[in-house]
This record gives sequence, C-alpha cells and structure tokens, in this order.
Amino acid sequence: MKKGKSLLIIDDDAEFSEELADILRDEGYSVQIAADGCAGEKLLAQRRFDVILLDYKMPGQSGVELLKKSAKHLSQSKVFFTSGRPFADQILKKQGLDALISGVFVKPFDIEQMLLQIGR
Repeated sequence: MKKGKSLLIIDDDAEFSEELADILRDEGYSVQIAADGCAGEKLLAQRRFDVILLDYKMPGQSGVELLKKSAKHLSQSKVFFTSGRPFADQILKKQGLDALISGVFVKPFDIEQMLLQIGR
C-alpha cells in the first residue's frame, strides 16, 4: 500500500519535520526532508516524489513561490500545504494555485486525518 511511496517534507521547522518524518516512516513511507524552499527546489529537480508536504511560510523562498517555480516537477505528485494560517486554502485559491494542491493542513493538525488524506 504505502510501501515504497516517497514523501518529501519541505519545512523550516526542523523539530516538526523530524517528528512528522518519524511518524510517516513508521507508516511505511520513504521520507526526505528539505529545511527550506531552496533545498526543496533542488530535490524536486532531481527526482519525483509521490507526496509533498510543503510549508506555506518559510524564510527565503515561501511554499507558494516554490509551488509556482516547480509546478512542472509536481504534476505527478500530491502536494499538501502545511500552515499556521487558518485561511491558507483561501489564499491559495485566490492566487489560482488550488488546482495544483491536494489539500491544506492547518497546524497543529490531526495526524490521523493527515495520514488518511495523503494515503488516498
């Protein structure tokens, strides 16, 4: 089922990323972490990921900027935004980016719900 599915976490919160990666690895995902948008962009150019968890706001390059720049590398991936902003989904829709994403998880989010959504 999830065995062999590759997942990329792009988030500047190292503790959050590591904890989430541990949970996802326990669920059978192969997980890589990028500490910011620039590192994430490099990984996306190198290989395809089945699922991408992308932080909305990061220093340097935001998740929105990365999504716009890397759209061609994401066509085969499910992209989920993670954000502390409760209206991130509405902001993405206003910018016309909602068609590129599979969902938004508002921090702190329910891990079980996230696992269900990314597993589909």
